[in-house]
Amino acid sequence: MPPLKKPRPKFLKHPGAQAKPDKPHHPGKPDLDKRKERKPEKNPRKPMEPHPLEHRHGRATRRDIYVLGVSMSRHDRAACLLKNGQLVGAIGEERLDRRRRSLGSYQSYPRGLVVPPLAAITYLLRLAGISWDRVDLCVCGRSMTLCREALLERVPFPADRVVEPPLPGHHLAHAYSAYGTAPFANCAVLVIDEQGHHIDGAFEKCTWYEGATGPLTLVDRFFGGGDDLSLGMLYNAFAAMTSLTEADSPAAGKLMGLAALGRPHPEWPQLVSLDSARGDTLVSLRRLDEFLAFAGLPRRAPIHEAPLRQLEDLPFYVPVRWDTQLAADLARKAQEELERAVLHIAEAFRRRSSADSLCYAGGVALNCTTNRRLLEAGWKDVYIHPAATDDGNAVGLALYGWIEVLGRGRQPVPVFNPFTGRRYSRRDVRDAVRVFRLDAFVVETPGSEEGAQRAARGEVVCWFEGESEWGPRALGGRSIIASPTRPGIKERINSAIKFREAFRPLAVSGTREGLAQLIAYDTVPASLAPYMLSAGQVIDERLAPVRHVDGTVRYQIVNRQLQPAWYELIQAFGRRTGIFAIVNTSFNTLGEPLVETPMDAVRQFLLSGADALIAQGLCLARADIPPAEMTRALRHAWKLTPIDPLAVARGLEDAGYADAAIRLLEDLDYTAETAMAAGLGAICRYHALQLRAAVRRGALERARHHADVILRWSGLPPEAMDAAIFMSEDPDDDRRRLAGRLIGGLAMPGGALRLFSDALRAKPSR
Repeated sequence: MPPLKKPRPKFLKHPGAQAKPDKPHHPGKPDLDKRKERKPEKNPRKPMEPHPLEHRHGRATRRDIYVLGVSMSRHDRAACLLKNGQLVGAIGEERLDRRRRSLGSYQSYPRGLVVPPLAAITYLLRLAGISWDRVDLCVCGRSMTLCREALLERVPFPADRVVEPPLPGHHLAHAYSAYGTAPFANCAVLVIDEQGHHIDGAFEKCTWYEGATGPLTLVDRFFGGGDDLSLGMLYNAFAAMTSLTEADSPAAGKLMGLAALGRPHPEWPQLVSLDSARGDTLVSLRRLDEFLAFAGLPRRAPIHEAPLRQLEDLPFYVPVRWDTQLAADLARKAQEELERAVLHIAEAFRRRSSADSLCYAGGVALNCTTNRRLLEAGWKDVYIHPAATDDGNAVGLALYGWIEVLGRGRQPVPVFNPFTGRRYSRRDVRDAVRVFRLDAFVVETPGSEEGAQRAARGEVVCWFEGESEWGPRALGGRSIIASPTRPGIKERINSAIKFREAFRPLAVSGTREGLAQLIAYDTVPASLAPYMLSAGQVIDERLAPVRHVDGTVRYQIVNRQLQPAWYELIQAFGRRTGIFAIVNTSFNTLGEPLVETPMDAVRQFLLSGADALIAQGLCLARADIPPAEMTRALRHAWKLTPIDPLAVARGLEDAGYADAAIRLLEDLDYTAETAMAAGLGAICRYHALQLRAAVRRGALERARHHADVILRWSGLPPEAMDAAIFMSEDPDDDRRRLAGRLIGGLAMPGGALRLFSDALRAKPSR
């Protein structure tokens, strides 16, 4: 007789999955600020009975409960899987599709359409050893809009097992990511980001919650909209205006590093108004517009008089290059405004909260310079979820499902383990090396001792050990390491290993006792230390090579129980040097995301200028590989790299390494013919890169040649041709007909070159 099986319980669709927003109240904004607690549901859902039973082989057994969290924002898509409330794994889609920030929308589709992080979901199901039908509850969410229907269209989950927090729920997901992984019994939870859900023309900009053992309770909520920007929007606007971008988006982290190089400008007006009564902030778009003009940013000619009506109008201004003093001064201004505003919010929340410890999430929470000052607001301690941006919402959504939808409790987590990826074996590493035919040069070695010895003698080492980190900071699973006392180490890593802007600072990882001798961090929240989410003042001159301009360095205090190999590496380095701390920067180069697999690690090591790769007790040293073998392996690495070499060359030029950009194209035999085969856009980009290089060298004939090629292939958009044809046939205006014929000639590819070539050949009239 076959064993009896009790049918799997049907999960009730969360009543808020398609909920309408609450009734507006705030002037010009929806009034979700008045609601201090969630209203009781008319037909409240019943929490699932603890550990439902299945009958297997004639006896009852407890069945594991799996909850999947899926973050479907346009950027930083991710997934998280819980088993009986405990984290099985979490990973960002970018680690798997190798696209920085993993934008989920496609250019040929409407912007609102976002594809779920399918690779991340599949990765986690395989990690847990389960199939789709074993997921009991899937909780999805995204910024700005709802996404449940989009998920169901692309993932084969039963509809009654897929829920979504009610609008506005984006900040709620952020909040659960910090609340559900924090070490505190009673929590105040703060969320500040660029923008959350949009309702009636307004958007979430800052939200306060409290919680202890059950669902979170709303304390207050602040909306932006119209002329009122969020703090995240303000900071990103300054990043855009200083030409600091990443994956075609403003790079807030780069702006934070640049701020230390700026000069104070007491004559510049304040941009953020502070509401002392309620704790709100006002960032006026009109005031930002006036400030940018006052600071001296030029306007584009056709629209130099038009005011900014929305943040999307920011391209009215011409950005300044990041390597100018004005850019550094603007970065400092943005940082000063952010710190003043965040401390104001944190102080106001502390006055109203019954808790004395703060949990903090949202993209603004990654600002280490601000985080080191949070205790000034009166909090006893502060915890920030390591993945504070929208990827972290995958964890928050899963915990929302466990705590709120299923009615389970919440327990403090003494130390959240941020190593949420899978562990790869030595065989996996050997298989990856074999792809590049370099297996003859791999040696087995005690990884920690080998890494310490190489770093102590001045080498830069790519380190791959255990599970991958969750969030943007390298924490010792996927790191690039070096000695922090080595003169010039920052310059070498930035210019020859990571190929990034020269001002970018480095961080260190160390033991608690070792760092206490090197860095003053007693006024920094203690719970930030394991996750490299703050900075301390350098007090030992031996760290001068990694000390930033403002005298600080970002740091991680390593937990021996979580990371025995990483801890032993630092101990071994300390025994050799007397410094129980090591340079730790993320293992990625050329703009790619942090490496995930052994294949990523070997490929990225070859593309970098690092001296050695140490992975799961195996070592591949660059010096041991003959030049011919290295050249062949490097070419193969480029073939497997999902980034256009021309885009990489342009990125190198933008980062300040123009000569390296040209050398890269030469090493890869990327020629004008290669660009021709890639299409019109590649032709113009290639010759523009070569034009600038020729100008720098003073090679005017080469510069003229590249300029001619660009003009030969350049034209105005098709819409300009349509307008020109209409103008050229205007029956009433001779001047418009003449202008139309002129514009029509320019609109054709090569039209400008032909027109002006004819003008240059014409003999001047006497």
